[in-house]
Amino acid sequence: MLPDEPGNAAARLRGGGVEVVVMPLHRLRATTRPSDHLGLLAALRPEVGGLRRLIRRREIDVVQAHGPTNPQAALAGRLEGRGVVWQLYDTRTPMVLRRATMPAVVALADVVMSWGVAVARAHPGTGRLGRRLVPIFPPLDLSQYRDGSERRIRARSGLGARDGDMVIGTVANLNPQKGHEYLLRAVAWLREREPRAVLRVLGASSPSHPRYEETLREEAARLDLKPPVLEIIDPADRVPALLPGLDVFALASVPRSEGMPTAILEAMASSLPVVATDVGSVTELVEHGQTGLVVAPEDPSAMGAALLCLLDDEDERLRMGARARRRAVERYDLDDLAELHLRAYEAAINRRGGRR
Repeated sequence: MLPDEPGNAAARLRGGGVEVVVMPLHRLRATTRPSDHLGLLAALRPEVGGLRRLIRRREIDVVQAHGPTNPQAALAGRLEGRGVVWQLYDTRTPMVLRRATMPAVVALADVVMSWGVAVARAHPGTGRLGRRLVPIFPPLDLSQYRDGSERRIRARSGLGARDGDMVIGTVANLNPQKGHEYLLRAVAWLREREPRAVLRVLGASSPSHPRYEETLREEAARLDLKPPVLEIIDPADRVPALLPGLDVFALASVPRSEGMPTAILEAMASSLPVVATDVGSVTELVEHGQTGLVVAPEDPSAMGAALLCLLDDEDERLRMGARARRRAVERYDLDDLAELHLRAYEAAINRRGGRR
């Protein structure tokens, strides 16, 4: 079940054979407008009622809710006596809303799954969950990601890289939380010291932030980052094929944004060293000095210096990339993640059954 709003992934899920039900749902917003909150309160009862009918009609055993500001599914599941699993997947929700909503999460959820331990710690009350807290990681089929000279040649061609270019790349939709403007400034700083550095931004425009791409292009022009130094490419389904063409992967996400970015795991699986900002659970993926470098967010010179460090040392770059690949294979297997979900759902059903 998905809310009726832009970017809700309904088409993508249906394309993968998943049955999808779309219905209007309100959510808490970080706003002081009383009308927004009154709208949620007025709609809460009918929306929960609609979900309860859906649960009964489809004979659903477990309800999974996403994010602390979306309580309707958990309320419906609890009222119907079903297992409730609540997932915390990032840190975008303002702290004032986390403090307001987390008591309900702790009370209603049989199991809370979080994208990494740091994301859980960023939500008040999770320390009281004990075994009800299950840290997880992004779902990724590692078999799609490989390196190798032939794949690298094809990937660099697809990226428009020239002989001698040192290619920095990021995979992230054009959304302010990804901090692309800070990465542009970092690369501008870097090119003053390493003119062979070029940047490839692999990301589609965001329906919820239609002006952001234009803002980025204006910033790139101000920094004199023009093609072929900078290319913004919508990769569609080509991310596994394009990543081997990079020399370093970078992600400049801002504070109060990420959980465990899937893009970092994709880069690690592609044997790339990672330079990323210290937000969310990023440091649980990137081991500083071993599989990449972690820098403060919103600091272009720090990110630029980290990128320069890796571009200047090919041997260390390759060693970090190899370690990253090993870490991805050893710790983030898709079958292991499926098993974590299965155990969480079974625990939720058993815990709920014990109350009947």
